[in-house]
Amino acid sequence: METALYSPADEARLAAWTEALSEADMPVLARTARDVGTVTGREEASAAELAAVVLRDAALTARVLRVANSSYYNPAGLPISTVSRAVIVLGFDTVRSICISCAVVEALAAGLPRQRVTEELARAVHAAVQAKAFEEARGGGRGEEVFIAALLHRLGPMVFWWRGGAEAEALERALAEAGPTADPRGVEREVLGFSLDRLTRALGRSWRLGALVEAALDSATQDPAARLAAQGHALVEALAHGWESPQAQAALRAIARTAGLDFEHVVRLAREGVRRAEETARALCGTDLPMPGAAVPGGPAQAPDIAQGEGRDGPEVEATAFPEPDPALQLRILRELAALLDERPNVVLMLEMVLEGIHRGVGMDRALFALLTPDRRLLRSKHCLGVDAETLRHAFRFPLARPNVVVETLEAETARLVDPAADPALARGITPEVIAAVGTGPFCLMPLRVGRRPIGLLYADRRPSGRPLDEESFAAFRQFGQQANLGLAALELRRRPG
Repeated sequence: METALYSPADEARLAAWTEALSEADMPVLARTARDVGTVTGREEASAAELAAVVLRDAALTARVLRVANSSYYNPAGLPISTVSRAVIVLGFDTVRSICISCAVVEALAAGLPRQRVTEELARAVHAAVQAKAFEEARGGGRGEEVFIAALLHRLGPMVFWWRGGAEAEALERALAEAGPTADPRGVEREVLGFSLDRLTRALGRSWRLGALVEAALDSATQDPAARLAAQGHALVEALAHGWESPQAQAALRAIARTAGLDFEHVVRLAREGVRRAEETARALCGTDLPMPGAAVPGGPAQAPDIAQGEGRDGPEVEATAFPEPDPALQLRILRELAALLDERPNVVLMLEMVLEGIHRGVGMDRALFALLTPDRRLLRSKHCLGVDAETLRHAFRFPLARPNVVVETLEAETARLVDPAADPALARGITPEVIAAVGTGPFCLMPLRVGRRPIGLLYADRRPSGRPLDEESFAAFRQFGQQANLGLAALELRRRPG
């Protein structure tokens, strides 16, 4: 085994780097990668959970929605204003791929731009696009998985050069002194105690990036999807020598053998892949990246500032933990919810869209929907968005046998603005259980019904920020609740026979 070649001190240095990148340097990327990578299970639940992972990070939400509205990912130009809608329009696998890609770009953009980081990112995006196209052409059915494996194939080098510091400078000097014919892995091991490929493997395990990421690093793998992910990188590296170079021709023939495709077909796909890689990089980074194999007018490309790039497609989304009311966004989401009723939405994703509208459009700090348990004895939170969402989700549990303002709202005909300062009569319904879960108010409640039968409710507040909850915001909250009930009614009609 490879690890047998490494001393305990080398292994300790690798573990220290992995821990530092996960816990200190790139915690948002590490957490997002882990959470997105482990979103599995039932299709409806996993799609809603994927949306919830993204929505925990306002900056990531903004970037994902910009990418989802780009011409590359959304050529039909269907408006997408919520992450939940993106899952419905683009599909779970595509949005998962976009999320991991955006998380990588977001993390790398947080540091000072470095030429090596930009070059690594450009190669990663190019290789990912090429590998996905070859996987789809062979009919393998794992296109998005291959895209992620190729994108993350050199995650170790990307984050190492991004972090910089004395060790990066030392390695850069050592590589320059060794010359272009030296084996870079040997130089890396001499300077660092491990190769950067091993850092990729270690991060892949720690962040649970998936078996295909690790398999693509194994030169002996027999999995064609993993081989295509690695061969995408080999092709991109070879294209630096030109399309007609022996290196490029050998890389293209290796791909043809793995994919079982004609050589001429592979060449056509690869040439088209350069343009698609440029579009993908523009969507992900908001700017152009230098792509090997592309004709770049004006000489060598300068490293773009991926931290400041702005998307060219789709609505601009402000990244803030406490979003301000945005009437234009409210209107867009309400329109998309209305359009959703003409499709066949699942109830969980529809209610997730409603929550996004309340959180990001109405400007609520927190929004959740709660459902009655099958025995109709307990009301408990199903999904929650916003600041400290997990704490609220776990605390929002109310037995129907103990009446309070939350339980009583289930039988109400319309929404409630619970504000004891404005209506002292509400104070009696704010029991110790309510105070423990959500405080004394103000907060908004809206019953959810199928016909005349209550099934749950919507909740929203601005408690974390302490901002006032005015009548205009309550009216907007009520409008989203009414749209949710219209959707539930439409779904119920479709279920009825005849």
